[in-house]
Amino acid sequence: MSNHRLPIGHQLNLVSDTLVGSYSFHPAGHVSATIGAKNGPLAAPVFSYRVTSEDSVEIIDSNGRIERWDGIRVEDDLLHVECNGQPQTFIIGKPTP
Repeated sequence: MSNHRLPIGHQLNLVSDTLVGSYSFHPAGHVSATIGAKNGPLAAPVFSYRVTSEDSVEIIDSNGRIERWDGIRVEDDLLHVECNGQPQTFIIGKPTP
């Protein structure tokens, strides 16, 4: 996975006025997430992930795939993806402990 564009071990925070999406991908194939609505309910699941190509990854829950990130592109401290067909931007934070 070292050739993959996904910044493993860094906090990724969704740029959004209405949604919360914070992800940390771990080398062992897990992703810790905080997801939900700003000023609303949040969840903190742990998912699995699978690299499908150099610039694509699938995030998987116990029932199967829940998200697919395509076109992963890092530009300075921003990560750009197409998530299930919708463009999203994440701020790349410091490495997680």
